[in-house]
Amino acid sequence: MTKQLFAILLLFLFTHVVHADESDILEKVESSARSWLGFVDREQYQESWENSSPLLRAKTPEATWIKSMTTLRSSRGAINTRFIATAGATKSLSGFPDGDYVVLQFYTTFAGKGLILETVTLAKAPDGTWQVCDYAIK
Repeated sequence: MTKQLFAILLLFLFTHVVHADESDILEKVESSARSWLGFVDREQYQESWENSSPLLRAKTPEATWIKSMTTLRSSRGAINTRFIATAGATKSLSGFPDGDYVVLQFYTTFAGKGLILETVTLAKAPDGTWQVCDYAIK
């Protein structure tokens, strides 16, 4: 009986530690995404490019990024609200090398265009930080 109780206790503790670790990662990823989105929300597109992952910067030249972001975001008006809708982790993404990625989707409302879905993909950098490597709006 004592061994069974001990095994259950270990299982509970292990599950709690794994859950806490996942929650901590999600907090770090969401914080990184929201910080980066702050540049985009303030129309600081050059800064958003400079503060993105080397993967994004290698894929999209700075001038192309700024032009594309200006087109995507300028007509939408001021942001009203942003709520996280989904989060998923993966080791591989089309167009990127294998690694640690988290894809966050946000429901976002804007003064000029109503509700949209923003997808922010982050890659884990060698120093353990999470950096945006892709951004899309639907």
